[in-house]
Amino acid sequence: MNNGISVAQLESLLEQLVRRWERFVSRDPQVPFPPERERLRLEQLLREVSREERRSTVEQFRLEQLQHRFSTLSQLWQRQVREREEVRRGSAASPEAANVPAAAPVHRDEFGALFATYAAQLQAVGKRPTLDAASFGKALQAQRQQLEEKGFEVDGFEVTRVGDDVKVRARARRRR
Repeated sequence: MNNGISVAQLESLLEQLVRRWERFVSRDPQVPFPPERERLRLEQLLREVSREERRSTVEQFRLEQLQHRFSTLSQLWQRQVREREEVRRGSAASPEAANVPAAAPVHRDEFGALFATYAAQLQAVGKRPTLDAASFGKALQAQRQQLEEKGFEVDGFEVTRVGDDVKVRARARRRR
């Protein structure tokens, strides 16, 4: 593995990060700020390790599962930070504003982690991405906008793989 880092070590780092985020969300005074630096470092390590080619099928599967879990947790953490900020700013002061669904802001890290997962899945089936990370992000933003115009609320995106087919799907639900 890159820099001597194994998938097991990455799993351990993710578990440590999860515990740190839980402490931040529960307002532990020893964790007054979100552990964003640690999250970015783990994201970078996952990207580096996913670029390596010498990996057993089992390790590749574990790495893909870890990337997916990290991506899901990152989206959760971003939502928690956003909600915490909204509460702090008192955005619920106006009852009309509370009932209007706000468009979820697009965070570059969300698309960066998603692109890394997408590229790793493609690499696993012997393909290369046809888009770079910036174009990938723009395409997902456009997809989000189209879905929102059709009355859907987009919760995020996920990479799915069926055989040799790798796709990015929006997790969306119809607005009420």
